[in-house]
Amino acid sequence: MAKQSQRIFAGAGLLALAGLVAKILSAVYRVPFQNIVGNQGFYVYQQVYPIYGIGMVMALSGWPLFISKMVAEQGSLQEQQQVAKRLFWLLMGLSVLIFTAIYGGANLIATGMHDVRLIPEIKAVAWMFLCMPFLAVGRGYTQGQLDMAPTAVSQVIEQVVRVGIILVVAWWGMQQQWNVYQIGTWATFAATLAGIAAIISLWPKTGTVRSNSVSQTGNIPVAWRTLWRRLWFEGGLLAVLAALLVLLQLIDSFTVKGLLQVNGLSASAAEVQKGVYDRGQPLVQLGMVVATGLGTALLPALHEHWQNKRWQELKKTFQMTVRISLVFSVLTAAGLITVLPVVNEMLFSSRQGDSALAWYTLIVVPATLITVLTNVLQSLNKTKGLFWLVGVSLIIKWGLNQFLIPNFGIIGAAVATLLALVPLLVFTIYRIPSQLWHKMSSKGWWLSLGLTTITVVLSAGVIRVVGDTLLGKGRLDSVVTTVFAVVGGGAIGIILLLYLKIFNEDELLALPKGDRLVNRIKENKDAPR
Repeated sequence: MAKQSQRIFAGAGLLALAGLVAKILSAVYRVPFQNIVGNQGFYVYQQVYPIYGIGMVMALSGWPLFISKMVAEQGSLQEQQQVAKRLFWLLMGLSVLIFTAIYGGANLIATGMHDVRLIPEIKAVAWMFLCMPFLAVGRGYTQGQLDMAPTAVSQVIEQVVRVGIILVVAWWGMQQQWNVYQIGTWATFAATLAGIAAIISLWPKTGTVRSNSVSQTGNIPVAWRTLWRRLWFEGGLLAVLAALLVLLQLIDSFTVKGLLQVNGLSASAAEVQKGVYDRGQPLVQLGMVVATGLGTALLPALHEHWQNKRWQELKKTFQMTVRISLVFSVLTAAGLITVLPVVNEMLFSSRQGDSALAWYTLIVVPATLITVLTNVLQSLNKTKGLFWLVGVSLIIKWGLNQFLIPNFGIIGAAVATLLALVPLLVFTIYRIPSQLWHKMSSKGWWLSLGLTTITVVLSAGVIRVVGDTLLGKGRLDSVVTTVFAVVGGGAIGIILLLYLKIFNEDELLALPKGDRLVNRIKENKDAPR
């Protein structure tokens, strides 16, 4: 049993590391891509990106999690193979339906996005959905057998291949004087090529599932109807929760450009504004990487405590998870907003849309907490109502866009996304058992976090203003100012985190290299004065 627990934790760590690498790649590549193709080219790519994003989370985190659970529930290897094979064919049918709807409905989708020139790109993204059954079942089957390496390797391969193709296509397209829609189409098709590369990496591990001999046994562990119902309700919930931010972005793809034109902008000006607004997505992704990575790393322990009814350890681990996620998301969002003008200049070569991007960056806090809390609820098997609350958030987002964008432009779109997350955040907090929240943090702890946040904002803000004044506002100047502001503000934040004891010893030990910090603190205490 101890060896199995060790294997689970080692596998979870490997997946977390692969996820971190993939998320960083997924966020960072958009910076050179935007620099190569400009705001309008970035708009073209980002309009269709949410469709890819939905397929990606289905194949990476939504369906594989459910499939791994189904596989782990089976009593024998033969039953695991049977269930995996049946799930493959169910997902294949679903994927063909999605492909047909997107490819056949490309004209209708592009019209809904107020840009019929997007039709080839929408058709290009449809093909990647045919890769979904191979990826989801391959990853889910191996995870269900506690082998996380194939998922981790395939995830990194997929992102490396996709990012490499996208950047090469962008550079080559500009050299050959392609228009931005041609570049967008081939950049989007990179997802399908990357999916094929990931399938090849998974192929050796899924041979037994593909074998025809799997279906020849008489023992049928789960009926087709039961599998389909659980795939739709349980797996569908996991996929929807994983795709929450992408679904909100999809609503923006259908509404922002058209509503900006209602506000009086020409079609080309609206496209540029939408491209500027889309700069916020990689910023939020990067902002969430550290907080969600540290927070979700404790989830395997949380699930194990729940299964074994170790209530005290469950409460302790839950509170550690939430506090770590909250502290890093708040400090990251506050610091990023403070240095946003120079970060915007450094990454995207202009300071356009600073105010809208500042509002959008605030999403880091609720989105991180929702991600962590929904994962906790899944570990505790308390997901009832989450699916409907996601629907409520999407409706609120669409409704607020109709009112805020014509009046406030892309700032309105950012505020609408932020407000749309509030009901879901409140619901997830409410659904967590009240005893887990008991005595989580004192008034002094909140004051310490507030003081640390204000100090980080002031220190980074002063460095940014001084840098702008002394160096200027060019791109190279902004790089230098950003480095000093981030290093200065970050160092002060870390010092205050330790000095004000915002993290206890157990929480420090849960951080990377946390044992060194604990030892250093003890050495300072024991040192003679």
